[in-house]
Amino acid sequence: MQKVKYFLGLVVVVILVTFIYQNNEYFMAEQQLGLDLYFVEESVELPNLFYFATVFVVGFLAALLVAFSYGRKKRKTIRELNEKITADKKRIDELESRLASSQGTGKIRAEDQYPGSGSGEQRAGRDAARDENADAMDVEFSRK
Repeated sequence: MQKVKYFLGLVVVVILVTFIYQNNEYFMAEQQLGLDLYFVEESVELPNLFYFATVFVVGFLAALLVAFSYGRKKRKTIRELNEKITADKKRIDELESRLASSQGTGKIRAEDQYPGSGSGEQRAGRDAARDENADAMDVEFSRK
């Protein structure tokens, strides 16, 4: 995908250079830009190419600013979601340890309360699978 972006950028640059070269007369013609205030009158003669280049650079910088602000929001959202995942994992571990300690005191066991929840080995397998899925999600969020 990265190579495609570079290729398309190169195509755009080649088209732009070709356009400027074929219209060289117009782009090199000088145009007068004046500023007439009450107390000062200024005017500058510059080639049309300068005006086109200035507008292009300003537009490019505006697009970069928008793209960076969007990327910053996205990174902030990802960081907040990862923090929430971490907090939820801690809460789950805390509740599981409380459940395990309550089972040791003779209270109702999870298998008895929720039939089909499986033995301790099955729960440990599900916990490991849950941790692997959460880690995979962390990796997926960090890639974007």
